Amino acid sequence: MQERREAYPRKDRPSGRRPGPRGPALSLDERLSRLLAFVLRHHPEEAGLDMDERGSVDLDQMTEAVRARPGLQDVTREQIERLVAGPQSSRFAVSGGRIRARYGHSFAQPVVYEPAEPPPQLFHGTTPEAVEAMLAEGLKPGQRQHVHLSVDTPTAREVGRRRSSHPAILAIDTACAAKAGVRFYEASPIVWLSDPIPPECITRYE
Repeated sequence: MQERREAYPRKDRPSGRRPGPRGPALSLDERLSRLLAFVLRHHPEEAGLDMDERGSVDLDQMTEAVRARPGLQDVTREQIERLVAGPQSSRFAVSGGRIRARYGHSFAQPVVYEPAEPPPQLFHGTTPEAVEAMLAEGLKPGQRQHVHLSVDTPTAREVGRRRSSHPAILAIDTACAAKAGVRFYEASPIVWLSDPIPPECITRYE
């Protein structure tokens, strides 16, 4: 990898502490998970990593990038593999000596997925304030490459709670969307991705 003075820009680097001046220190696994998300979803270039069309990078290079971070110098490839095989398995995947984020990409390089047949209904958790615009204009990726959808309402509600204490849930008629030319991709057992969803295929669930 190329030499660099800073592994990540100071303004973007994942913090070792939660927001706020007196937040408790994050565990090693939490720090690793945030760092993997930062690099694999948003800024692979900041770590000097070569990413393929599926969004994966060499695991040894990823380990080296992690070890460049203060406080993570002793992290091993095996620790990263154990993290990804555990509770983070729905967010990241390791295969053939490479690691990737399953979803959430915001960088310019398109990540290639194989289209798949979705369940009849998928769900999207959002803020109550955003519902009317989504029902009128459809679902759009925003800063991400794809629209993110959940397989069930509990998962969608959990996603919505990241932005609102009382999230709204939208239901997506996937057959309707498919007829409109929308393609779906299975990112993980609980997350599906799609092209923009037209408004006529969306209803408010709760």
